[in-house]
Amino acid sequence: MPLSLPPFPPPPLLSFSPKLKPTSFTFLFRHHFLLKPPLLSTTTAVVSAIGPDGKYYPTPSDDDPPEAPEDSMHGVNKFQQIQRQAARARKVQEEEYEKDKPLFLKALEETEDTPASLGNDDSGDDLFGEIDKAIAMKREEFIKKGLIKPRKKPEAEVEEVVDELEPEEVGDLEEINELKGLTVVSDDEVEDDSEERSDFEVSDGEFSSSFDIDFDEFGKTKARIVEPKFRMSLAELLDESKVVPISVYGDLEVEISGISHDSRVVESGDLFVCCVGRKTDGHLYLSEADKRGAVAVVASKEIDIEETLGCKALVIVEDTNVVLASLAASFFRHPSRSMSVIGITGTNGKTTTSFLIKGMYEAMGLRTGMLSTVAYYVHGDNKLESTKTTPDSVLVQKLMAKMVHNGTEALVMEASSHGLALGRCDEVDFDIAVFTNLTRDHLDFHGTENEYRDAKAKLFSKMVDPARNRKIVNIDDPNANFFIAQGNPDVPVVTFAMENKNADVHPLKFELSLFETQVLVNTPEGILEISSGLLGRHNIYNILAAVAVGIAVGAPLEDIVRGIEEVDAVPGRCELIDEEQAFGVIVDYAHTPDALSRLLDYVRELAPRRIITVFGCAGESDRGKRPMMAKIATDKSDVTILTSDNPRNEDPLDILDDMLAGIGWTMQDYLKHGENDYYPPLPNGHRLFVHDIRRVAVRCAVAMGEEGDMVVVAGKGHETYQIEGEKKEFFDDREECREALQYVDELHQAGIDTSEFPWRYVTRESLVYQQTYRKMSKLDEGREGDDASKQSIVLPMRSLCLCQDDLVLENLSISSMENENLPLEDVRLAVA
Repeated sequence: MPLSLPPFPPPPLLSFSPKLKPTSFTFLFRHHFLLKPPLLSTTTAVVSAIGPDGKYYPTPSDDDPPEAPEDSMHGVNKFQQIQRQAARARKVQEEEYEKDKPLFLKALEETEDTPASLGNDDSGDDLFGEIDKAIAMKREEFIKKGLIKPRKKPEAEVEEVVDELEPEEVGDLEEINELKGLTVVSDDEVEDDSEERSDFEVSDGEFSSSFDIDFDEFGKTKARIVEPKFRMSLAELLDESKVVPISVYGDLEVEISGISHDSRVVESGDLFVCCVGRKTDGHLYLSEADKRGAVAVVASKEIDIEETLGCKALVIVEDTNVVLASLAASFFRHPSRSMSVIGITGTNGKTTTSFLIKGMYEAMGLRTGMLSTVAYYVHGDNKLESTKTTPDSVLVQKLMAKMVHNGTEALVMEASSHGLALGRCDEVDFDIAVFTNLTRDHLDFHGTENEYRDAKAKLFSKMVDPARNRKIVNIDDPNANFFIAQGNPDVPVVTFAMENKNADVHPLKFELSLFETQVLVNTPEGILEISSGLLGRHNIYNILAAVAVGIAVGAPLEDIVRGIEEVDAVPGRCELIDEEQAFGVIVDYAHTPDALSRLLDYVRELAPRRIITVFGCAGESDRGKRPMMAKIATDKSDVTILTSDNPRNEDPLDILDDMLAGIGWTMQDYLKHGENDYYPPLPNGHRLFVHDIRRVAVRCAVAMGEEGDMVVVAGKGHETYQIEGEKKEFFDDREECREALQYVDELHQAGIDTSEFPWRYVTRESLVYQQTYRKMSKLDEGREGDDASKQSIVLPMRSLCLCQDDLVLENLSISSMENENLPLEDVRLAVA
């Protein structure tokens, strides 16, 4: 059924005349309807310099001499005033000099002679060279007058030869400090003035560790990121946020210097908001927040603040979760109103699309920030650690305020279903909404697919102003009409698709390879030829979404292409691991059935000999997608290894049991096959292995790779941790793959067959390893010949032992003879 869309706005929205080219694209976008004017300082005073007679009278500067009473009485002119002022200043200086003359002479006497500054003019315009010359001349004069004694010239000292660093060897001031032991004081730092404080000031000492003094690729000076600081009374905050409390106790004039709803991160001067979560209640942690310095509390139930140490005010509201976003936005001065904000929602593709749009906006000369799953960027490469796809409402406003304060002009923000449902984006003033696609995910949180869809659609309900807002929609998705209907139907819509050629933005032709994606894109403004380092058919959708945003804002076509092509790769998104091996290894974040299916379809299009896939499903998450993903993997991969992925407080074996249901198996069925060390092929002829330790599963998958194969490690992507129970430990699929690739050749040379799991010994030499296990660990490192080479292969393997009775992996060091009683038939060497 054809989509009913409002007419596309007359292009272009921005006029770029070739005859009137401004000096920078920043000038153009300052007047664009999507870029709002920055916040004006409340301390700025506008002073007119035009007098009543129409003439220009400049504001007196601090350098003008003050007018003395006798000057005005005698009517002296300006030049005479300057002369008299200079005479008065000289008189004061002479009096001060006479008083401090002994100290001055002593200091001058101790100053080293600088004869070089007397006899030549090498100093030129060097200020310090002129000062040295003046000091030397004055010393000579005082020596002749007998005021000071000449110093004996010291004997020449042998200077140590010090290797000088080239400019490129010193990256920033932090390295200079380490080398010289200096403390660099910047003029940017604001002195602490307890008597006069503005509501918006810079916090000392909270700077980024890097300080680049050159220019960035957009011709703008690189600056370190400064942390803005805000202050406001509680009464002002309630008034600004329009929060209507049920009751108020205490001093409303207490000064607030921050907002927090997490008692663990409360700082002195904060307002603590007692939010009620799914697992805990913030009201229970008031005492902890009080100990950390909270000065006021917002709660949804009556609490006693008289017993607290520092809380001076209590505000009771109906729902603290609802008012949190409004309080945060008001406290941080509504920063989203000072930037162009692009929101991206959908199940898959949000992060990659965010990187592409960020690159495109930067190609247009705009400092662009980003809030995404991978990282938070203030602008450019100034990166902050990302904890959630959409941070909580307080952190959202705080990060945006930091961006505005540091000159960010546009923000690309992922709007997750959790963030939208929990109100984290309620007070964000979005200009553009982008919908990528919608498939099953997060039903453990939303309950049903309709509720999941409704949460995503909240972003589009904010599109109400046809003059400023734009909707960007993938009309290949069956939910496209639903998203278009949200908000004001008069808001212009720009559509994109791969299959539907009626879309405003669609591909005319594309080619995929292991290293590059080439696509010819048709747009209302012309045809674009894009060559991207992003791999796979699914990434073409992301490229089209970014192009559609560019068309919506009237960006120059050359900037759209340049910005997209500059994004070579996105961390953990179809990321190639290249150690010059004979087969391919890809790490991807695919953690939903649709994402995994698209990823494996792309890999199959590359025509590999085999696809070897390893992945797991997260614990305490949507159980319904587990069998679906196992079915997809085993259908579209030649070899599949099921493993764990952040099991949290769930038993990894229970998660694997849910996954095996997708192919009609249980863990008991799998273990029966394992008793005979033989795992039969699936009905479709593909192979399946299971291991609950992800490190072993990933390395075994890599070790199975042979020439022409493609190994796909899915689920984590950019993540660098594994959560088991309450422990969060470092784990990176990319690093595990790289380390495994370093040992593959050595394992094969040792005669170990890694094409099956568990690994097996296939040569007589490797059989000796198994039969002489105890002797192997005691090989003399200094011996020459075969034994020494065997030791160099075996010892680095950091082996693991698989006890098949209870399917438990235990660390086993080859060099130490722990677990001596372990039966040899249960030993399986595996890279750890």
